Amino acid sequence: MWIIFSLGGAFLEVIYYALVKKFLKNTNPRVLAAGVYLVAFAILFVLSLVNGIPAIGKIFYPVVLVDGILFALATWLYYKVLKITDLSLALPILSFTPVFLIFISFVFLGEIPCFWGAVGIFLIVIGSYILNIKGSNISLMDPLKKMFINKGMFYMLIVAFLFGISSSLGKIAIQASDPFLAGSITYLVSAIIFIAASKEKGCYLLDVYRDNFLKFLLVASVLSSAAILINFALLWQIVPYVISLKRTSILLSVFGGALIFKEGKILNKTLAALAMTAGAVLIALG
Repeated sequence: MWIIFSLGGAFLEVIYYALVKKFLKNTNPRVLAAGVYLVAFAILFVLSLVNGIPAIGKIFYPVVLVDGILFALATWLYYKVLKITDLSLALPILSFTPVFLIFISFVFLGEIPCFWGAVGIFLIVIGSYILNIKGSNISLMDPLKKMFINKGMFYMLIVAFLFGISSSLGKIAIQASDPFLAGSITYLVSAIIFIAASKEKGCYLLDVYRDNFLKFLLVASVLSSAAILINFALLWQIVPYVISLKRTSILLSVFGGALIFKEGKILNKTLAALAMTAGAVLIALG
């Protein structure tokens, strides 16, 4: 079941990032983040009320506070990347999150992937690189080399690391409450940070919230749905495995582009699909 939920979260993540990229063209990023996270908080909190507020562990509040701050920082950097870097260059770097999680998850949760599970994680990382090789003279390590000269790609590496910490803290929060409440309070903390940032820059959320509510609701609904699937998957499996399957969203987004926009690089995509599928199978069997 965790596999289905993780892949479902990956599919929804593709839709989420596509919507964010679309709406960033005419919406202030701080306002968009504040509105989306505030609505996501409301959706998940209502679901938590319907499900019944769980017993809350003592560690819950400090964990979601730190998680919300890190998530907001990762979001700010990611939005910055969207404005200064071609996403096709930055996206492979996000696949480093599962690699970071091999160590982060061990430190925070004592989780250790088995040998074949670790191999599966690295196959997914390799697959995401293959997807973004452009031209016959570009090496497999080109995205990594460019990271040292491309500010956007360097920011994305930080985002990948922050998401690794956030995912581990998220699981701790879930274990201390439930998948609904943990996600809702984390989004609330992030929303408050972006609301404060919006006022600081003269972008008053309340002035534009009414006009953009449907936009916020659409993005938040997709984000909340993805969070629910991933949070439940985290309850049933170790963090590196869940996030590795979630990162197959890179594959889904590229194949979606090929289907919609008739993009090329069929050989690259086929090899990447084989690598990432093999990695997912090894993780599932592990």
